[in-house]
Amino acid sequence: MLGSERAAMAPGSGGLVAQLCQNLRLDHQPLPLIAAARPAEAHDHGMARAARLDLRSYRDRVLVFDAPATLPHLAEGAQTFIPVATSREVERELAPYLKQMHSIVIYPRNAANSEPKILLGQISHAAFGSALAEMGKDRDEINRLEAESGRSLTVLRRRLASGALRTPLWADTKTTASSLVPFLFAGAWHSANDADRLALSLLAEEIPYPHLERQVQQLALINDPPVWSIGPYRGVVSKIDLLYAIADVVTAEDLRRFFNIAEIVLGEDDPTLDLDDEKRWAAGLYGKTREFSSPFREGISETLVLLSIEGPHLFRARLGVDPEGEAALLVRRLLENPLTTRKLEANDRDLPTYAEAAPREFLSIIERDLASDNPAVLGLLRPVSTSFFGRSPSRTGLLWALEGLSWNPETLPRAAIILAQLARIEIDDNWVNKPTNSLQSIFRAWMPQTAADHNQRVSLMKTLARTYPDVAWRLCVSQFDVYGETGHYSHKPRWRSDGYGFGEPFATWEPIHSFVREMIEMALNWPHHTLETLSDLVSRLRVLAPEHQTRVWSLIETWAKTGASDAEKAAMREKIRVSTLSRRAARQSKKDAAARALVKAAKSAYEALEPSDLLNKHAWLFREQWLEESADEIEDIEYTDYSKRSERIQEVRAAALKEVLCAQGVGGLITLAKRGNAAWTLGAVAAMNNVLDESQLIELINVALRPVLADETDVHTSRNLIGGTFRGIADDAKRTHVIQAVCSALSDEQAARLLVLCPYSAATWAIVDTLGPDGQAKYWSDVVPDWSPHSDDENSQSVERLLKAGRPRAAFSCIRLKPTGLDPQILHRLLQDMATGGNDKSGEYMLEHYNVEEAFKYLNTSSALSLDEKAGLEFAYIDVLARPWDSRGDSYGIPNLERYVEAHPELFAQAIAWAYKRKDGAADPDEIRVPEERVKDMAERGYKLLEALQRIPDHDEIGKSDANTLARWVSSVRQSAKGISRIDVADMCIGRLLAHSPVGSDGIWPSESVRTVMEEVHSEQLMRGAHTGVYNSRGAVWRGAGGDQERELATKYRTWADSLQSTHPYVASALLMQLVRTYEAEANREDTEESLRGRLR
Repeated sequence: MLGSERAAMAPGSGGLVAQLCQNLRLDHQPLPLIAAARPAEAHDHGMARAARLDLRSYRDRVLVFDAPATLPHLAEGAQTFIPVATSREVERELAPYLKQMHSIVIYPRNAANSEPKILLGQISHAAFGSALAEMGKDRDEINRLEAESGRSLTVLRRRLASGALRTPLWADTKTTASSLVPFLFAGAWHSANDADRLALSLLAEEIPYPHLERQVQQLALINDPPVWSIGPYRGVVSKIDLLYAIADVVTAEDLRRFFNIAEIVLGEDDPTLDLDDEKRWAAGLYGKTREFSSPFREGISETLVLLSIEGPHLFRARLGVDPEGEAALLVRRLLENPLTTRKLEANDRDLPTYAEAAPREFLSIIERDLASDNPAVLGLLRPVSTSFFGRSPSRTGLLWALEGLSWNPETLPRAAIILAQLARIEIDDNWVNKPTNSLQSIFRAWMPQTAADHNQRVSLMKTLARTYPDVAWRLCVSQFDVYGETGHYSHKPRWRSDGYGFGEPFATWEPIHSFVREMIEMALNWPHHTLETLSDLVSRLRVLAPEHQTRVWSLIETWAKTGASDAEKAAMREKIRVSTLSRRAARQSKKDAAARALVKAAKSAYEALEPSDLLNKHAWLFREQWLEESADEIEDIEYTDYSKRSERIQEVRAAALKEVLCAQGVGGLITLAKRGNAAWTLGAVAAMNNVLDESQLIELINVALRPVLADETDVHTSRNLIGGTFRGIADDAKRTHVIQAVCSALSDEQAARLLVLCPYSAATWAIVDTLGPDGQAKYWSDVVPDWSPHSDDENSQSVERLLKAGRPRAAFSCIRLKPTGLDPQILHRLLQDMATGGNDKSGEYMLEHYNVEEAFKYLNTSSALSLDEKAGLEFAYIDVLARPWDSRGDSYGIPNLERYVEAHPELFAQAIAWAYKRKDGAADPDEIRVPEERVKDMAERGYKLLEALQRIPDHDEIGKSDANTLARWVSSVRQSAKGISRIDVADMCIGRLLAHSPVGSDGIWPSESVRTVMEEVHSEQLMRGAHTGVYNSRGAVWRGAGGDQERELATKYRTWADSLQSTHPYVASALLMQLVRTYEAEANREDTEESLRGRLR
């Protein structure tokens, strides 16, 4: 059975088989107390364990006693059986024989009065799904049964049963059933939330909440409890199970109260929306939270859906109440009057639920809004920030709602049309959930996320093509894309059966091919083709049948003759070249006759589309820096020699430039550069391949320079063209002559603007030196130095010049990849200047942690710098180097500063004075007082220093760990801190430092010197600091289920505490055992959280 086989896998029961076997082999060893929600579950668990190979010999000896009087008679004879007591009466009869035989006692989970060895909790999601899959249930059935049963095996049995077995025993008592009505409506709530308590009281005809809480706790103790209680949260195990069990006692007044309370709860605004997007993650810190808890709100909305679906046949005839109609009216009141973007955002998580509760009404509300002059729905489509603390898109709930409505063929057309309207809005962010992706999932040929059949989907696509052609075209051609696509499951209604059995990939190819053929025909018969639509078809020619390819060429021919411009023909020609005449296409044509025919037809079309305009003809060569060659331009399509490729492309480009130069002169080259994104390449090719003589080079630069000097708006192309031209002149003397010729007609300021576009090299700097002081200052202020393999001497010259100009960050960028080429003294001065500021523009040449670390590693090996100099520089870069969370083995850190602090404990005390205020509120002495304008900066630096220190200051003259050395250092710090009224915080900081202690030589933490000093100082604050340091050093962790990780830590510290109990009792009790208590408390909290995650779905 499912219950017996899978309950054995329940959390908390792992590893007990070995213990059970061992106990059975020992005479009269007590066996586990098993706690479960229902005795039958515990019985099934025991049988499943007995079925294990290592327990099979004991299985036939097990006898289950569910009534008194039988066990004493059998116990008087041969006591070879293993009794299982399932009631308290039997347990009392068993008591006299506990020492004479093995036994098992079963308790309801919430009624066990001692710690059970086996606690059968809620079955895990994975085990539940796996078990039902073995029973032949598909994904939709598994999800439905999980929602209905709450993963309770007892409830699952009822949901799979029929007749009287579907009714729990507690439902037979009308008083009990009536008391469950308010809990049914609420679903789940927070027992400490005043708003939840009041609303629940109102649902229960104003019964005070303490009385309701007592009812919940009593109900949780019965066998097969309908409610659960975990921490401060309460809830019902299965809402659908409870609804059918107590439907007969629900009254019209109960329903009226529910809809009134639901309107109050679901109509509550979300105060989080008052905050900026980047602050919403911390809404609780700003006091911007809803009054009702999230579980209570979700429970109310879920009940709304259930009443809409199940209510009509449960209550309409008996009570004269139409829950479905009431749900639709409630959704209308919640969203309209009027509908605003804020209202939609406030109900974001609830929109899928509203759509499931009232599908037609929900669609009507959205349709009316989109037909208005200023649709509120469009406000949800704004892009979302990609920052770490950014929020999820506010459009998610709406898209899920529409996806949920798309499963039903009746509501699909309206939902798809709404999605098409939304898809026309371009959303520029990185999130996948966009209206277009929702539509693509619905119409995906091999995995449609709808229950609509083939004809319905095709008909709807044709409707979209008439009303929203731009959206429909993207959907249409995506069905026969060259590259495969990933399928995604759309949101599916939780309680409605819409879409059940649909949404999985098709098992055969026939329905896929049928839909793709329909989409190809639709694309080829498109009413009006443009360059964009035909380009889409060309890029997909390889997946089209020959007859379809022929029709595409015909469409292109007709288009070219009926209004295509020369530029459009050039663009289409380039599309054909890169799509069908590529190396890949040529390789395929060697193997496939159809591919050869495609290449032949493409060549014909390519030649026919040759533009008449010379610039359009050659524009493809300079559209981008990287040029994809055609296969017929390559001698060996199976092998690529990239050096020869570069030479070949340069020759083709140079020949084209010569042709343009002959026909249109230098102006033609500049116009050609503006038509693409490769102006730099054009200039380099023109200079490198002797396309232009020296006078033409000067003319080209002069013409391109005019808009730059005139400060025109878009000069990016001109600047790149000039830069590429200078870079293409390989000979320094020739380049210098060209530069001087151009500069001869310019002022120093204009010459400097030209020189910043020249190669960043010593030859250029020599020309800069001929300018006046203002011109030189202009150049060194504006030049963008680039890293290139300069000589060490040239790099040193570059750094010196940039430092003179007050641009240390720019100087560092030149040598960041090879700091070892600089003299250590120059690098030290460079880093110092960077730390103190400079004239670099904000946002430029930002430091990268790796490059700074490498520079410090190089300086650390230099003997030219003293410890004081190295430590001072590390303190200047404390923001970059102090990364206590960095666990890399090669991380640099602050080694010299740590050694300095070890030798100078007064700096540690000074850092405490910077970071923390005096306890007595008095003023500090002048020698440690910080100027007012630097208080904040030094406080931050002091704190970061205290946090970054990890080296234990216990090393003697030869570097060995010594308790006396550490004691002197601690005493010095404490004495200094006491004199400035900061002794308590000093102890805290010392404790955090000592928390980095290694394990001692005896395998016990902390090390011998640290534990000795801790014991001698005997400071509560020091122990608190060490506790905090240990706790924080754990960092981020990969969480498992429950608190097992924390229990392992608690065990580790308990073992060390036991070892030090006699030698260092204060360390053992105040530090190690406190860590044990902390981690045990966290383990219990994680267990509670894990249980809640299973209940609060």
